Amino acid sequence: MKIIFAGRDNNFNRRYIKEVSREHEVVCCLFLEPDRFKASNRFKRIVGRIKKYGILTAVNEVLFHCYDRIYIRKPESAFIKTKPDFFLNTTELECPQYLVKNIHDAHWLKLTKGLAPDIIFSMCCNVKFRKEFYSIPRLGTFVLHEGLTPEYKGLHTILWALLKKDYGHIGYTLLKVNDKMDEGGILTQGYYQLKKGENHRTWSWVSHNALIEGLDDVKRSLKKLEHLQCFEPVKIQGRIQGTYTWMTLTRYLYYSRFSSSSQLSGSFALYAQKERRTDYRLTIRHNSHQPLE
Repeated sequence: MKIIFAGRDNNFNRRYIKEVSREHEVVCCLFLEPDRFKASNRFKRIVGRIKKYGILTAVNEVLFHCYDRIYIRKPESAFIKTKPDFFLNTTELECPQYLVKNIHDAHWLKLTKGLAPDIIFSMCCNVKFRKEFYSIPRLGTFVLHEGLTPEYKGLHTILWALLKKDYGHIGYTLLKVNDKMDEGGILTQGYYQLKKGENHRTWSWVSHNALIEGLDDVKRSLKKLEHLQCFEPVKIQGRIQGTYTWMTLTRYLYYSRFSSSSQLSGSFALYAQKERRTDYRLTIRHNSHQPLE
């Protein structure tokens, strides 16, 4: 099966696509968001969040990201060393590779169409694909999502599940892209069993390790897709639906340190309670969870 990879250029993605290429033809890699970590682009994202959610929420999100990098993820280094091929070593790829600032530019759309891929495989990027791009492959575009859908759509989903102690909904989902965020048909998904020492302070490691442990399942599902040329989506009737956005510092402190808002004091308690009520989660159904098929 001919595959185009679309996602960020990092050690983890390179190793993952290398493993996929052992069973499929990866015709090229479109490395997206090459300037994501430049100061100017970080500033633009913050301005965008201020316009969308207000300055208080945007600052709260920035404070979480700083706290996350400086303190929260410290325990992850010991875990990362156990899988250097995915996290520490740079994997060389044999296919053509391109740095793409705007995947919807006419040049990249033309290149993608010319390669005539069976699927586009994407992971680890914050680019929302438009129909003119995701509809190009014959069998569709698929995103490997860190988290279980429909319960945990959106961003920071593994962290949300860990903080809420919803350990039964930690895992990965390979879904087909459509016009709605993380709502496409599910090709495959699987649960992740937490290991000793894993918790909300190793959330990024858990997110990635779930993808590693699901690699064989992902490859089998792609092989099956290649053989059948279609797939029957995993049934989600009766399962809770939830959508999340970026974590904020107050939410993180609330869920990780306090069992109830009565342990907080003053304005911080009122703000944490307000955030807890919203959660940026839109719960649609509250029926009993169904097992993954």
